[in-house]
Amino acid sequence: METNTSRNSSSAAMLRQGNNMSALIATVLLLVVLVAAQVAAAFNAAYTPSRTLTSPRTTLIGSSDLRFTTKLYSTTADSTKNTYRGAGGKKTSKHAKSNNNKSPAKKVKPTSRSVAIAALANAAAASNSCEAEMNAGSFATRQLEEDNYYKLLEPRDKAFARLLVATVQRRLGQIDGVLACCVNKLPSGKNKHLVQATLRVGAAQLLFLKKPSFAVVKETVEVLRIHHKVTYSVKSTHVPEPMIKFVNGVLRKLSRKDDDTDKMYALTLLDEKTSSRDNIAPWLLESWERDWGIETTNLICDEIMPRDERSITPHIDLTTKHSIGFSLGLDGGMDRFNRLVEELGDDSTVLSQGSIRVGVNGDVREWPEYNEGTWWVQDCAATLPGIVLTRALYDRNSGDVSNLRVVDMCAAPGGKTSQLLSAGFQHVTAIEANPRRCQRLKKNLDRLRFDKDKYDVVVKEGQKWSPTNRIDGVLVDVPCSATGTGSRRPDVLRRDSDISELLEIQEVLADHCAHILPAGGIMVYATCSLLKEESEDQVKKLVEKGLVETIPIQPSEVPGFEDAIDENGWMRVIPGVLNGDMRSADGFFAARLIKK
Repeated sequence: METNTSRNSSSAAMLRQGNNMSALIATVLLLVVLVAAQVAAAFNAAYTPSRTLTSPRTTLIGSSDLRFTTKLYSTTADSTKNTYRGAGGKKTSKHAKSNNNKSPAKKVKPTSRSVAIAALANAAAASNSCEAEMNAGSFATRQLEEDNYYKLLEPRDKAFARLLVATVQRRLGQIDGVLACCVNKLPSGKNKHLVQATLRVGAAQLLFLKKPSFAVVKETVEVLRIHHKVTYSVKSTHVPEPMIKFVNGVLRKLSRKDDDTDKMYALTLLDEKTSSRDNIAPWLLESWERDWGIETTNLICDEIMPRDERSITPHIDLTTKHSIGFSLGLDGGMDRFNRLVEELGDDSTVLSQGSIRVGVNGDVREWPEYNEGTWWVQDCAATLPGIVLTRALYDRNSGDVSNLRVVDMCAAPGGKTSQLLSAGFQHVTAIEANPRRCQRLKKNLDRLRFDKDKYDVVVKEGQKWSPTNRIDGVLVDVPCSATGTGSRRPDVLRRDSDISELLEIQEVLADHCAHILPAGGIMVYATCSLLKEESEDQVKKLVEKGLVETIPIQPSEVPGFEDAIDENGWMRVIPGVLNGDMRSADGFFAARLIKK
């Protein structure tokens, strides 16, 4: 009996111990679960992005309820992998993203769009006034050409970058007009110029380059996302996400289909809200209409502002050391001249007055005989002053100009000086007031390997220079508005209307050149302006003073430009007016005069 009682007591004790053990295990498990839950909550709180997560590959645009799909730089809500999807879909750890000191952002390869946008943004950022910003086009081109990343691009990408910058410059009025219909105010702050340039480049592609809209939006917005990973001439920083969303939203709005017109909304705005004249200062249009009439003004606008930018065939005109002989009808050096044309490729054409027109293909410094100094870049119209001055002196001296001395006023960058040196004059004096431009002049003449005993370069204002020896001719290409070069330098078409200082300088220079010439000396007055007040009117005033008279330019002297000779015997080239290859020549004026 005692034995059974002991056994029952022992069993009860063991049962109680088992129950206590089970309770302990359950308690431990419960504590483990609670701790695990707290750890998970803390982990998620630490690594969940601050911005609102949407479905994979989807980004919320602004505060609207519209969701636009973006393939790159989207956030993924994969909580098991905790990754971000970066450029090209590459996954990177959130831990690496949150610790910039230990894992700095990897630099990425710039694109044609990124270098074009950087050039435009830097040019705008360097401006200190609205007028300066509007006239920053030539600076933007220089920024592009000096960008080390641009130099590393493939030829095709270089060409596209140039096209983007040129299109924005040429169509700035229309582009900003379209953007104004969608944007009341641009974001402010240090990235405002970058955002503005990105919008302009995106709009330029949609409006004028006819690129696929999806690709335009994606690749253009991408520039803002990679901006901090690319080192430019200015410090690159992260572009805030709201700014990126803002640009993305504007470009997507422009690229959507307009139900009313059944075409892209951007094109509807382009047709209904803008015209090609928006890219040209109103005062300049009024001056052209007053000088040349409405019909000719329309021809100018059509030539420098074609409806489809893709219809423009990029080209560069070259002048060689043998071109002046070509224009004079001389045979010397023609074998080498013809061989150069062949080496430059099938898209090279010899123009009537001796220039070689070449389709743009890569860096000109890599073209045949660049290093040999055989040729230089010079628009075909810009060769006319040198040709007509040389022709007059050549004819008067029975074809021998080796004992004649001539002067090139306002000589930089050196194209006309090089023409005169190639003609065989005894000595050429090149005068340039701007020290920086003078350095460029000297550098160009060094590359062309002219005999340094044959020329002098003088850094001085032309009106303050006087010759110490007899001079037989002077070419004065005066400082001017340069409105004739608008197809290549669209910024000049938006310049300020006040050219009074230029007009004064032109008159003073013309008078001075007429005074320093001896009787019988030849003077050529030239401008690259489409304004009569800088050109024809200045020569009329000079002639009326009785110091000089006109030697009419003859059609045989300027083949291809015969129809550009006016009733005075002066040369007036207007873009879009001449036929054939000369239709696209720069606007130019030249009058040949003789000292009484």
